[in-house]
Amino acid sequence: MCGAANSTEDVHASPAPAQPNAADANENANAPTSPANDEPRDENAVELSAMLAALRELRGEMKSAIDSPLMPNRQQRVLELLRDRPALAHRCGVFPEVLPSLVEANPPVAIELVLCLARDHPAPSNNLPAFFESLVSMPTSLHSMEVVNRLVSDASELLPNEFIRAYVSGCVASCSPNADGASTPTSSPGGDGMLTGGGASGGGLSPSVSSGSSSGGRMVRLVCMFLQLLGRKKRLLRGPDGAAAVTQFCVENMRTKEAAALYRLLGAANEEPVGGDVVGGVVEESCGEVGTP
Repeated sequence: MCGAANSTEDVHASPAPAQPNAADANENANAPTSPANDEPRDENAVELSAMLAALRELRGEMKSAIDSPLMPNRQQRVLELLRDRPALAHRCGVFPEVLPSLVEANPPVAIELVLCLARDHPAPSNNLPAFFESLVSMPTSLHSMEVVNRLVSDASELLPNEFIRAYVSGCVASCSPNADGASTPTSSPGGDGMLTGGGASGGGLSPSVSSGSSSGGRMVRLVCMFLQLLGRKKRLLRGPDGAAAVTQFCVENMRTKEAAALYRLLGAANEEPVGGDVVGGVVEESCGEVGTP
């Protein structure tokens, strides 16, 4: 009984208050409270979770975009993901060797991807030269010209002269009678208006070029219009090799009005003072299929 009484007394007895220590009081006053200390970590966790979710979604959509054209709403979603989080372009699963497939299936997505890789997000991709080489190596087509046209329009300063020179040479070579593998011009599934000259790039290539002519004739006209657009944007390279090849191309196709217009552009540029390594100028009699400058 005495033991029980003592136990009850011990439980309910209030211990004597401890005397406060001045050093402990100061330390407790300076220490951050728990909610404020946890808030930055909570924000970082939420941001990391959102980024990982966006990356998973982007990778899934890019896998589909490489294989086939996306529906407009899905294509727009991919563009939103890249524009909102451009750093994800470095981890989205698209490598240089599959870029041509993405260009042909979804040109707007390919454009946005290369722009993200070329800009400081957080730094230009180490694989950027390989992506440019992939564009040069793929068969010349309407879609590849669309992509390069937009890259020149939106980020001309990021494109090396060597890339422009090599791509122009490939375009000219694709129109040779002996050329193999040039793609027949087609419209762009889920495009963004660039094909009709009404896009944000300020000029485009029309797929409805002389529908009664051969595919070779359509390619000649499209290449001529593309080269005119480069001339308008001061990116049609001068120099002994490039100028001679383009001039010869124009002479060989002089019966085509687009080739004649390009030849006049080259002639006007040669009469101007040389201020750099580009051909400039605007052809007054530009063809209707070429977008407005």
